[in-house]
Amino acid sequence: MLQTQPLTVLIVDDELPLREELRLFDWQDCCAELIGEAENGEEALELCRRLAPDVVITDITMPVMDGMDLFRRIKQEFPLTQVVLLTCHTDFAYAKEALKLGALEYLIKVSLLDSELQQVLDKAREAIQRERNYMRSELNRQRWELTRLLTSIGKEPEPEGIREACGAVLRSWQVPFPVGVLRLHVHVRAQEALFAHRELQALLSEWESNWAPGTLFRRWIAVGPHDYMLMERREADQVKGQQALSLLEQAGGWMRNLQSALDARISYLRQRAGLYAAAGTYVGAAADLSEALEQTKLPEAAFFYDGEGTVYAADALYRRYTAAERGRVSEAEAKARTELEKQTELLRQAESSRESLAQYCRKDLFEWAVRLRPDPNALKAWLLSNLKLWKGHRGPLRRQEAAASFQAARTLAELISLIVREIEEQDGERPKQRKEVAMAMRLVSEHIAEPITLTWMADRVGLSSFYLSRLFREEVGESFNEYVTRIRIDKAIELLQTTSLKVYEVAEQIGIPSYRYFSVLFRNRTGVSPTEYKKGGAQ
Repeated sequence: MLQTQPLTVLIVDDELPLREELRLFDWQDCCAELIGEAENGEEALELCRRLAPDVVITDITMPVMDGMDLFRRIKQEFPLTQVVLLTCHTDFAYAKEALKLGALEYLIKVSLLDSELQQVLDKAREAIQRERNYMRSELNRQRWELTRLLTSIGKEPEPEGIREACGAVLRSWQVPFPVGVLRLHVHVRAQEALFAHRELQALLSEWESNWAPGTLFRRWIAVGPHDYMLMERREADQVKGQQALSLLEQAGGWMRNLQSALDARISYLRQRAGLYAAAGTYVGAAADLSEALEQTKLPEAAFFYDGEGTVYAADALYRRYTAAERGRVSEAEAKARTELEKQTELLRQAESSRESLAQYCRKDLFEWAVRLRPDPNALKAWLLSNLKLWKGHRGPLRRQEAAASFQAARTLAELISLIVREIEEQDGERPKQRKEVAMAMRLVSEHIAEPITLTWMADRVGLSSFYLSRLFREEVGESFNEYVTRIRIDKAIELLQTTSLKVYEVAEQIGIPSYRYFSVLFRNRTGVSPTEYKKGGAQ
């Protein structure tokens, strides 16, 4: 079967007896579902906009809006929807005209058989799949062409006609202006970016192909190595009043769903791929898209201080992160120096004991940094130069390793967790492990073959994702995802040594569906590929 989901069917006829007869047809047996009925074309068009049916079976002669007008409107607004015409003998001329214009088939009312309707549904399914394949290929070509065009706008000299070319692509996508713009950023380690972007693009394309009226985002394009632009389709009369707020509110729920779906697909990565977004204003022409993208550019500090899934309003980004562009550099620097002096004194006071220093870092330092948002590199340098723990009993090599891990911290929460762990281990004693962390470690072993995400685990141990992440790093010394990966590779080594499973079967057994990624992780750990290891090539 070409399509696993049932075809959705809308019937349009002003004669009740015919509609009742069609209700009795065994739609389920044909992998189809009757989702609605209408008495005329105008009513049917409204239902199409709400339900987006796969197939519309319509009479030709009806009041208000006849079947021919309805057919033309459907082909304009819903190119994938297949239209089947119900005709009487006197309508043959109209039916033949509709076939030339793209209607799928016509059926004669008075002699309509179940077998004929079943054949039409099979034909509709094939036509939809064929057009989807073509549209997917053409859409991807247009997508990358639009990326090229947008990145050329504003450059000197600007290619002639480039703005008009952008508008032409968007019109072919049926995304009429004005459109809302959301910039999506993927925060991921360079070594894992390929896998994260591949799965994210697949998700975006799936959501795009299943778009229906009322769905938030209609189209997406890549606008950089880590960024995407998503466009919201709305009618002009819906874009009045609190435009950015409306887009911002809708984007929040959409982002949570996207992050959750992405986590499930790439739960095997060593570090989570975090999603961030900035909601811009509505733009009225293709020429304005380039400026909208510039206004929604996310600074590195946003990823350091804020959690995954954060959605910003573009104007808030400007106020928060562009003091330099507003000519307030000296004012901002002076304020930062004063604040650092205050924190240096508080740090000195807290260093009287290990417990007070850990508490200061967990609470006071964390809250201060979130509020003031100093440059992440400056914050790391300040901490490294001021913490007394660097002058403790640790050897120079251990201090160097810890300093390197501080510098590599991608988020404030990660940085604080690393510092607290160093403080608590300063005397060579590891703190007592909390029951939630112990439970999480046990659940990892028990569910190693399944997708294991931080959110999934946090729900089971009764903590928030954010708190479990910090707690886990503090007590285990590595991130949750890094721990899961290490346990998975340990299990893979055991399976390769003790079973006759093929390499791809081992990858499946440990919850890493990507054979290529499994091979990369395994080689990084053992120095050889899984196949070489199985043959006895491990050193």
